[in-house]
Amino acid sequence: MNSDLKIIYLNIFITPLLIFSGITGVFSQEDQNLEKAELRNKYQNEFIELYDQKLYLQSLRPAKEIVGLTKEIFGENSYRLITPLNNLGSAYYMIEEYELAQEIFKECIQLIELNKNIISPELISPLYGIALTLNQFGQYEDAIKVLDRALRISHVNNGLYNPDQMKIHDSLSESHVGAKDVEKANHHQSFQVFISKKHYGINNLQVDESLNKLANWYKRTGQIYSEREIHKELLNRQEFRKGSNVASLVETYKNLSFSHRREGVDLFKSVNPLKDALEAINLMETPDLSLKFEVLLDLGDTYISYGRMQSAKKAYLECWMLINQDALMRKIIEDRFSKPVPVRNVQIPKTYPLPPVGEEIGETIPGSISLNYDVDENGQTINIEIIESNPEGIIDRQAMRVINRVIYRPKYIDAEPELTEGLSIRHEYNVRLSGIEDGKTGERDAEIIEEPSDAPLENPID
Repeated sequence: MNSDLKIIYLNIFITPLLIFSGITGVFSQEDQNLEKAELRNKYQNEFIELYDQKLYLQSLRPAKEIVGLTKEIFGENSYRLITPLNNLGSAYYMIEEYELAQEIFKECIQLIELNKNIISPELISPLYGIALTLNQFGQYEDAIKVLDRALRISHVNNGLYNPDQMKIHDSLSESHVGAKDVEKANHHQSFQVFISKKHYGINNLQVDESLNKLANWYKRTGQIYSEREIHKELLNRQEFRKGSNVASLVETYKNLSFSHRREGVDLFKSVNPLKDALEAINLMETPDLSLKFEVLLDLGDTYISYGRMQSAKKAYLECWMLINQDALMRKIIEDRFSKPVPVRNVQIPKTYPLPPVGEEIGETIPGSISLNYDVDENGQTINIEIIESNPEGIIDRQAMRVINRVIYRPKYIDAEPELTEGLSIRHEYNVRLSGIEDGKTGERDAEIIEEPSDAPLENPID
């Protein structure tokens, strides 16, 4: 789970009561409140330290103490409770006590509306917190309504193009994806680029970061063409910017190459950006060998994924030749070639037999299959055998076909490709009962999917 909620730091100051001469031995209410305020600050420091260390469960105790002391000092309906309640709600959210977090955020909102107004900027944080809990419960439409309100408040108080609204757009994207409205989710991601251009200026590097974020969104959600168009825009910005950062430029070339490679259609469009990246590195006053190694590795992986074994071997050999330029590269290179790495993945179906297009999956039971195989010097899978299959014979043939189509970067030792024996995979899936009863084998080809290096899409909040 991502750290979507940030605590709000606070300190309080209570002016001590002036004690006039001649008055002694009397503890006033102000004196008691001063002691409570000092204790409250102590708990606040403890809470901040624990929360910053991600010890969220331990941070609950001081968070609760802060709320209790604040009520004692300032009253049950004081606006000074807003921050302590927000922090307590955040702590509950981080330990996945979503119902309790939601209750606290609602209490916080009521206090703000009571003490401030219905468009107070302080409402944004608890509204955002409630929306996150609603997303966790799968109540996406309700979350959208709450986030839309937070967004309007942000616009009223901070302007249409303020960057603070970014996290709201991110959570709206998640909510719309949950509600199966990808078009609206895309809008909230692409609008952030527009905000960056308006707020920072169209040529600002911050816009590049927004473009990278948008490309990553398209990549994670499988929108390859849209991802590629963003990489092209980013490349144009970088190529024509004087003194462009070579590492950033190379990363864009690599991403552009990968977007073509995932489709597996056009070899030249896949390798040409990598060749441009190598040219950019070679033009450096002192070429970055680590950067060059990564590009050469990508080049070899791209060739081998298209079945161009000799071209792949040439690129991999160039990787090893970098040791001649810097002996320190040996450990990096040996580590990356120490075991086979899949460069073209084919997914075994998660439900099988596959239903006809448009047909519901229906009732299922759990199934699993385990296979062993070897990877030869050309990255091909060989000697595939089924070790265990339950229920037997349901997905066996399809699973073997899938493993047969996976392409690996083979293991290398001292620049020589080697056979690797004894690789294994275990796959759990859902057995579609209606497909078995109807005698439907569902032998559609599995889709070739180049898996991205990012973590799977969960909550895209930074």
